[in-house]
Amino acid sequence: MTEEVKPKPGEARCPGVSVQDLLDGDSREVPSYLRKQSYEFLGDQDIPFERYTSAEYFDKEIAYLWPRTWQWACREEHIPESGDYYVYDVGPYSVIVMRAEQGAINAYLNSCMHRGTKLKPSFSSGSSESIRCPYHGWDWHLDGRIKSLPCEWDFPHVDKSKMNLSSVHCETWGGFVFINLEAEPVSLLDYLNPLPKHIASKVFEDRYVAQHIQKELNCNWKIASEAFLEAYHVTETHSQLMRTNGDANTQYDFYGDHVSRLINVAGIP
Repeated sequence: MTEEVKPKPGEARCPGVSVQDLLDGDSREVPSYLRKQSYEFLGDQDIPFERYTSAEYFDKEIAYLWPRTWQWACREEHIPESGDYYVYDVGPYSVIVMRAEQGAINAYLNSCMHRGTKLKPSFSSGSSESIRCPYHGWDWHLDGRIKSLPCEWDFPHVDKSKMNLSSVHCETWGGFVFINLEAEPVSLLDYLNPLPKHIASKVFEDRYVAQHIQKELNCNWKIASEAFLEAYHVTETHSQLMRTNGDANTQYDFYGDHVSRLINVAGIP
C-alpha cells in the first residue's frame, strides 16, 4: 500500500495548472508584476467565532482599527467643482470631503465646532458655497476656516482662530480620494505600497463610477468583505463561471500589513 504523502502546512495547492502555467501560454507579453509571487503562510489556526459576534470585539475595531486605516471615501469626479462635497460614513465616524476654492480636496469631521451638530446628512452629496450648520447657523469657508457666527457679540470668550473645522487627513491616488482619521498616519503611497508600483495611477484616473449600489446587510462587516478576498466559493456560488475559469488555482499574494491580491484567471477556452 502506498502511503499518502500530505503536503506541509502552506504547500497544498490545486493539482491542475497554476496561474503561472497559464501565463506561460499567453500569446501577449505579461506584465512583470503578475509574474512576481509574494506568498506567506499565515497559519491555519481557527479564528474564534467571537471575532464575528462579540459586541466588545466590534467596539475595539471601531476604536482602534477604523480610525487608523486609509479608507476610500469617494472618487474625484464625485466632487469636480468648487463647493462640491461628499459625505463618507463608517461606524460612528462621519467625514465631509470637500472641493475647495482653488481645486484642493479637503476633509473635515462632519461635526459643528459649536454643539457637535452634523453639518451635512450622512451619505449625502451636493454643492454649497460654504459649510453652514443647520442648527445655529455657524458658517465656515470651504477651506475649513470660520466664516461667521450669528450674534457674535455674545461670544467674546470664543477665539475664532480656534474654531476652524477639524481637519481629517486626505490624499488621492488614481482618482480615488482616501481619508484617514489618525493624527499622524503614514502617507497613502506608503500604505498602498507596492500597488502604485504595479499599476500606474493613470489606469484608474481615466475610469469613472457608472453606478453606485448601496445595501445594508444583516451580518458582521468582515463576513461581507471576505467574499471579495477569496475565490474558494466560486465553484459553488458562481459555478457558471467555471466553464472559462482556469480551474481552482487562484494565486494569493501578500504585501506587508495592508495589501493583498488574488489572481483568478478567466476566459480560458
